[in-house]
Amino acid sequence: MTRRCLHLLRTLGRWAVISSMLSALLFLAAGSTRIYSLRAYLLAFSIMLLITMLSVDPQLARERSDPGEEATTNHFRFLAGLLFLLTLTTAAFFVGRTELLAVAARFRWAALAIFVLGSSLQAWAMIANPFFSPVVRLQTERGHRLIACGPYKFVRHPGYLAMCVSAISSAIAIGSCIALLSALVFVFVIHRRARLEDAFLKVNLAGFALYAERVSAGLPFIRSS
Repeated sequence: MTRRCLHLLRTLGRWAVISSMLSALLFLAAGSTRIYSLRAYLLAFSIMLLITMLSVDPQLARERSDPGEEATTNHFRFLAGLLFLLTLTTAAFFVGRTELLAVAARFRWAALAIFVLGSSLQAWAMIANPFFSPVVRLQTERGHRLIACGPYKFVRHPGYLAMCVSAISSAIAIGSCIALLSALVFVFVIHRRARLEDAFLKVNLAGFALYAERVSAGLPFIRSS
C-alpha cells in the first residue's frame, strides 16, 4: 500500500474516532439524540472536519499531531481545546435538559451557517499556510517563511479569527446562550495566543514586521507595529 493511501486511511480513521466520540459526548450531555439543532451541528462539524483533514498538507498534519521543539509552552493549546469542548458540552446539556435561555430556532440556523463559514475560513487558512502549527515556534527544519496569500492577504491571523467565530456560533447553533460564557473565555485565550504569536513572529520571522504594518491582525486590540 502506498504512503498516500496509508495517510488517507489514517486520516479517515482519526476523523471517524473524533466525530464518533464528540457525538457520543454531546448526546450524552443532552440526554437525547432527537434534538434537531444538535444533530445538525454535529453533521456540519463532521463534514467541515473531514474537508479540513483531507485538504491540509501531510507535513502540516504531522506537525499538528507532533509539533517539534516549541518556542512557547503548550498550555494555550490545551486550554483552548478544553474550553471549546466545554462550550459544546454546556450547550448540549442546557438545550437538552432545560429551556433556560434557549435560542430561538431561526437564530440557531443562522448561527449554524456562520459556523460553516468560520470553519471554511479556518480550512482555507490551513490550506494556504503549511506552517499552521498548534504551538508558537519557528519551524526552521521545514523552511518556515512568511505566508501572505489566501486569507492572509486580508488578515494576518485568519485561523484565530475563524476559531473565535466558530466557538461563539457553536453555542448559539446548538441552542444555548449560557454556553456563550465559556465561548467568550475561549475567545479571550485565543486572543492572548494571537498576541503572543504576533510578537514572536515580528522578532523571529523575516518580513513579518513589515507585513504586520500593512495587514490587519483580524482581531481587536492587536497592534500593527
